[in-house]
Amino acid sequence: MRPTASVVPVDRDSSREQLLSAQLRLLYANANLGVVVNILAATILGGLQWGIVPKPIVIGWWLYIALVSVARYSFARRYWHASPSPTDIGKWRTVFTVGVGLTGAGWGAAGILLYPAAHLTNQVFLVFVLGGMMLGASSLLAPRPEAFLSFLLPAGFIPAVRLFLEGDKTHLAMGLLATVFTLATLITTRRMYRMVDSSLRLQFENRDLVEDLRTANQQTASLNQALELRVQERTAELRKSTEQLRSEIVQREQTEEELLRARKLESLGVLAGGIAHDFNNFLTVVQGNIEVAKGQLNAYEPAQESLNQAASACQRAKFLSSQLLTFAKGGAPVRRVVSIAQLVTDAVHLARTGSPIAIEIKIAEDLWSAQVDPGQIGQVLHNILINAREAMPGGGAIEVRAENVVVPNDAGDADSRVRISIRDDGPGISPEVLRRIFDPYFTTKSGGTGLGLATAYAIVVKHGGHISVESTPGAATEFTVDLPASLETPLSQAPMTALVQTGTERLLVMDDDEALRILFKAVLTQLGYDVQTAGDGAEAVALFETTKATGRAFDAVLLDLTVTGGMGGVEAAAKLKELDPSLKLIVSSGYSDAPVMSHFAEYGFDAVILKPWTVKEMSDVLRRVLVADPVRRA
Repeated sequence: MRPTASVVPVDRDSSREQLLSAQLRLLYANANLGVVVNILAATILGGLQWGIVPKPIVIGWWLYIALVSVARYSFARRYWHASPSPTDIGKWRTVFTVGVGLTGAGWGAAGILLYPAAHLTNQVFLVFVLGGMMLGASSLLAPRPEAFLSFLLPAGFIPAVRLFLEGDKTHLAMGLLATVFTLATLITTRRMYRMVDSSLRLQFENRDLVEDLRTANQQTASLNQALELRVQERTAELRKSTEQLRSEIVQREQTEEELLRARKLESLGVLAGGIAHDFNNFLTVVQGNIEVAKGQLNAYEPAQESLNQAASACQRAKFLSSQLLTFAKGGAPVRRVVSIAQLVTDAVHLARTGSPIAIEIKIAEDLWSAQVDPGQIGQVLHNILINAREAMPGGGAIEVRAENVVVPNDAGDADSRVRISIRDDGPGISPEVLRRIFDPYFTTKSGGTGLGLATAYAIVVKHGGHISVESTPGAATEFTVDLPASLETPLSQAPMTALVQTGTERLLVMDDDEALRILFKAVLTQLGYDVQTAGDGAEAVALFETTKATGRAFDAVLLDLTVTGGMGGVEAAAKLKELDPSLKLIVSSGYSDAPVMSHFAEYGFDAVILKPWTVKEMSDVLRRVLVADPVRRA
């Protein structure tokens, strides 16, 4: 709350009342002195004229002066005890003026009643006393005009008139002198009144000026206090704005780094998406034919070793291809609800193999599940653990924690996440390296590809999660992976048999690559299946209709997702489902821009198999799909 000063405005309308009140106080302050002088002067004058003027006149005049003086004294005492308010000033002014007027009339009457016509000395003394009384009254009654006029006019002009009435030259001269003296006294008294009035006005103006200065000082202090408070508020606002700006700059730098990284990943994804389909097709042909050749040769043939090395190279190429596909725009993960605790445990178990590094696991007892691609998330954890292990060639410890967290989102709500933290006691990472640690092809390892952590970053982002790293050179490094949690219970997975499974069902395979069609027919025929092939979706649908009309329908159809210049797998699957809603469909592709591979069930497919595949993977997928349909199997 802003400070305010208590300002009392000066009431200019009351100045006249204040001036009149001050003048009246001066008059009443001099009243006692006037009373004493009047009684004393009247006694002296009466004593001097005693025996010359008839005694009754002298006594009567003296009693008049005395009574008026006593009355004036009494009213003066009542005035000081009453402390009159501004509304009573007019009444007390009238009382004082009447009293002074009666006193002036009494002294004027003395010029007539006490005037000895035959005694010049007494005449001169009378005039002297009257003049003295007028001069004395002019100084005491100067504060107000009505006061000194009510005294001087009767006290001065009544004796002058008396002298003029005598008619002789001497009296005329004396009357003229009395008139001149009275006028001079009036003029002098008026000047004194103006001086008193000016002095009082100046006093009030000075007081008002002091009051104005005090008010101005209060206002200035109030303004200074308000200004100081405003400066403090603005300083706090500027400090807050500066902190917010600094935070926004840091956030913008992080956003720019994320955007730059995303652009790099997008560029890599364009490259990967452009070559992945054909590359995986070729790799499938190579790997499948190697397995076919191995099956046709004796186990002790020397060529088996060469084929094993070629198969191993295909697996490494497959892993590299899967890393590249992680960056592709359409490389969506194939998700299912899994136990994060089991994923973490498996990844740690794999990282412990053949390593002296101690790995401690801390998993929350009520750890949530997550809907993820277990292979991809396992790859993320494996990459981070291998990096942590390689950062401590001389030995050390790794701590892996998994816990439930709730983090705020941009909408103001909270998201449930499963947080996996991997902390090592290695030498730490420099800030220069830390900024580029998730960039594709950036590596500090001799012989490294620079795709491990970039792949981990792309996988986590495509899962709707977040990955970050904190490190201090010479201290620990900690990676944190947040994944959207799921409250669903993971489905139990049927154990995969180690043997290649065979079957006798009739299969239809659609693929636009002739080499792949030949491979499919060879592999599946070798597994015991009755196989027919088609080059695109339209041919597959026509072939299915023909065989269905003969009563020898196919048990399952395996469709290539992408067909250049022809009907693809999604459109063909829709038409086939119209012909036979219970038909089992399997989608196969090395790359797709559509989310079919991760949400195949929504498009009518029963399973998915990624290129390049192995004979073992193909046999397992077929048996899982076909065994799930006991009626058709029978």
